[in-house]
Amino acid sequence: MNKKGITIWELMLFTLFLAVAIGASVFFFMLQSDDFKKAQQKYEWVRNINQVLDEVSLELANAVIVSFPTSGPDKECFYRSAMNSGNLLPSIAQEGFSFSQNSLNYVSRNASASAGLRRLGRFNNPLVANCREGKFNRLGPDRLEISFKVNAPDNSGEIKQFRRVINLRNQ
Repeated sequence: MNKKGITIWELMLFTLFLAVAIGASVFFFMLQSDDFKKAQQKYEWVRNINQVLDEVSLELANAVIVSFPTSGPDKECFYRSAMNSGNLLPSIAQEGFSFSQNSLNYVSRNASASAGLRRLGRFNNPLVANCREGKFNRLGPDRLEISFKVNAPDNSGEIKQFRRVINLRNQ
């Protein structure tokens, strides 16, 4: 059986491979575009701020004593963590977060030293830069809210608002 020419199946297979090749080239061209890179940078920026907020929320949720704010909104929040992981005795050091100079900072104080800027886990100070209208709001005896606005890093003029409600476990 000797056939000459191209069969319909060969033509369909060639068309399929051609469509896949064109689609892949368009996809890789899109990955290299400036708009895609800007969107990816903005996503990383939002993800980083959300990771910082998760870490701040975890610290405050596990605090033994949240001494400030006692009621209503304020620009600072101070707490005492547990001395040991096995009990709920408060440590001597007072830790906290402060909105100052358009940034969110982690502050640590102890009896012998004044306030100092330190690291919070893997995050350096300022935890969040270029933030505005930052506040901690005591919603109840066992609830705390943190909220602030941040300008987008790409100078697009976009303002993103971040907010967390924290349930204080040890209050």
